[in-house]
Amino acid sequence: MIASIRANLVTLVTAPTVWALHFLVCYVAAATHCAKAMADARVMTGAAWPDITEARIVIAAATLAALAAIALASRQAWTHWGDGDADPPYDDATKDDRQQFLGFATILLCGLSFVGVIFVALPAVFIGDCR
Repeated sequence: MIASIRANLVTLVTAPTVWALHFLVCYVAAATHCAKAMADARVMTGAAWPDITEARIVIAAATLAALAAIALASRQAWTHWGDGDADPPYDDATKDDRQQFLGFATILLCGLSFVGVIFVALPAVFIGDCR
């Protein structure tokens, strides 16, 4: 059996860090794709707005990877939160209360990060060109 890993601040910031990296990857992919496509389109006057299909593929892959990483972090946080039997608030100065507090806070941050990742990816779903 795998030994239980204790929750710490690294587990707390994992999901928001994944969200931030996903944000960076998505917007850099879209910006570089559109900048290159617009530079190529400038030579052709009257050209249509460039399509972002390649950027959409990168964004979809990054979104799936980010959601999987956040799901793993929330699974680990769920085990940290469920280790004890006390109800909130976890304000005693004991190791069990610290573990449950970190687990609960991590679950909340995972939920926020999950929704954030979806909202970052939504423009690629609704916007089809570089306008």
